Amino acid sequence: MERSDELRERMLSFYGALSSGDTDFLEEWYSSSPDLRAIGTDPEEWWQGADKLIPVFREQIKAMGGRMPIEAGDPEAFVEGDVGWVADRANVRLPDGNALPLRFTAVFVREDGDWRAVQTHGSVGVGNQDSFGEDLPT
Repeated sequence: MERSDELRERMLSFYGALSSGDTDFLEEWYSSSPDLRAIGTDPEEWWQGADKLIPVFREQIKAMGGRMPIEAGDPEAFVEGDVGWVADRANVRLPDGNALPLRFTAVFVREDGDWRAVQTHGSVGVGNQDSFGEDLPT
């Protein structure tokens, strides 16, 4: 496996599109495969296929005022053959100006020569005390 500047830039372009409200970009960023999986921060956010994910994503961005400003952390990207992945600690700038720390991962595959996301997961970290009722080693 090796680091990938190309996938890192692909992730940054995703943040840029969401930050500017360019939801058309989602159709070229996500895979069209019915095997696509996307998991969001809400317990109900578990989508299968771009045809289910993209309309909801568009509605969420609309509900946030037409854009979802994401500030990149320091995305790490890796590839092995035609599979790659990115992990980042980003921030979503909320409409009230506060920043919400977001942990984001994406798995990519090459489709017709382009990198497309086939699995994404965004989460908001919750401390072990809140999740398990006790402090666990971190």
